[in-house]
Amino acid sequence: MKAGPLADERQARTVRVYRADNRFSEGAVAALRNLLGEVWRHRAHVKLIFSRDFKASYSGTALGVFWNFVLPLLPVSVYVFLSVLGVFPPADNLPRGVFVAFNVTLWLLFSSLVEQPISVIKSRNAEAMKTSMPLSVAVASGFATLAFETLLRFLLVAILVVATQAVPALTLPLALGVLFLGALFSLSVGLVLAIANIAVPDVQSIVVVIMRYGIFVSGVIFPLSAIGQLEWLEIINPFAIFIHAIRDLTFHGALTYPIPLAVMGVITVVAVLFSARVFYLMEYRIRGIV
Repeated sequence: MKAGPLADERQARTVRVYRADNRFSEGAVAALRNLLGEVWRHRAHVKLIFSRDFKASYSGTALGVFWNFVLPLLPVSVYVFLSVLGVFPPADNLPRGVFVAFNVTLWLLFSSLVEQPISVIKSRNAEAMKTSMPLSVAVASGFATLAFETLLRFLLVAILVVATQAVPALTLPLALGVLFLGALFSLSVGLVLAIANIAVPDVQSIVVVIMRYGIFVSGVIFPLSAIGQLEWLEIINPFAIFIHAIRDLTFHGALTYPIPLAVMGVITVVAVLFSARVFYLMEYRIRGIV
């Protein structure tokens, strides 16, 4: 059956436009949605990479998988041991071991969320240029290992809480929400710095130095309120704000500094959207920078 004149006219007016994949037309929300979609579509790869890295970490050792459970607890156990010996003074009306183990676990989580995207993207940038797997998937696979290590550390904290009879507050579920907020903020900072590190490799070294010394000015080992010269950091240091708020809601049931936490909540939302868009837009470009 022949098409009529009207159909021929419509076909003649059809215009096909071919263009390269251009991400600059995507907004921040769309970029975030696309990044999450990439990770979800490649979730099998995330699981595979996590399994590979997990096995590689103990391959060829005499004690095998035992090291995967012991080594993540080593940093926390050292600080707990020192606190039990009385090196650190009692703080925040909590047993010394609980105070230090809880804070160090949070610090290791937040600092790793900042540092890990930098090292992952740096090490897998050349590999990503040869494959179609997005860099977001490589970052997510690295976080799978971090999630496992963090879970082990929180289990140690739970054991210490039970052993010392430190009773959690009813606001513990709210503490989990603040923990999620702090993790998002740390990850956002890490993604932006990871992109900057591709162009300026000094960024990674600077971040490592800052995070290594940052533990002493974030209320992790001792409360900053105990040192008059550093007390002001509790209301401007993002990590100190999150750690203090999570500890307050977990054990005391009330926030000491609610306004700084509210400000950080707004900053975190902006940081997540900004970092998602920057990372999504720049992925193709950073693949070409070695």
